[in-house]
Amino acid sequence: MINQLYMLLEESFDEMVSIRRYLHQHPELSFKETKTAAYIAEFYNALGIEIRTGVGGNGVVARIQGSKPGKTVALRADFDALPIQDEKDVPYKSTIPGVMHACGHDGHTATLLMLAKAMHELKNELEGEYVFIHQHAEEYAPGGAKPMIEDGCLDGVDVIFGTHLWATAPTGTIQYRFGPFMAAADRFEIQIQGRG
Repeated sequence: MINQLYMLLEESFDEMVSIRRYLHQHPELSFKETKTAAYIAEFYNALGIEIRTGVGGNGVVARIQGSKPGKTVALRADFDALPIQDEKDVPYKSTIPGVMHACGHDGHTATLLMLAKAMHELKNELEGEYVFIHQHAEEYAPGGAKPMIEDGCLDGVDVIFGTHLWATAPTGTIQYRFGPFMAAADRFEIQIQGRG
């Protein structure tokens, strides 16, 4: 089945790029991702995949039940953007002044959608249940994770995996570790007085 999954993902590469570029053109800031959440929901609805919207705010959770018994595995991606001006000159440049996907959340979302689509096609061969968690407001602590968890997105989940695009990793490689991997974030303000 892994080979079939890989082939389906290879076949959907152009669609994944198209989704990522669409999302890159239409970024939304934390807690304001209503159009992005609707886009994600429409994708799942078109495939006939069970979804729940408005999870803990703007979160979207999809579920695929395999035909064989097994564990419940959650896969998570974030979909909010940052308050940064997109200054690159490409056809898929952000159309929203002062807002862009500078941290790869457009790519995270596109890859999770394509993985869900491929797994949906193979659901008769899957063991267990797969939960696709699309988290809103990751960029603004405390963010959307806590309200999504409080709203039940992890209920019954045995294990969860999150991914993050990492520009410094060679193409085609996967880096992993058990436990925490990325740094935590917080906000603070400083005032500097002096001459530039």
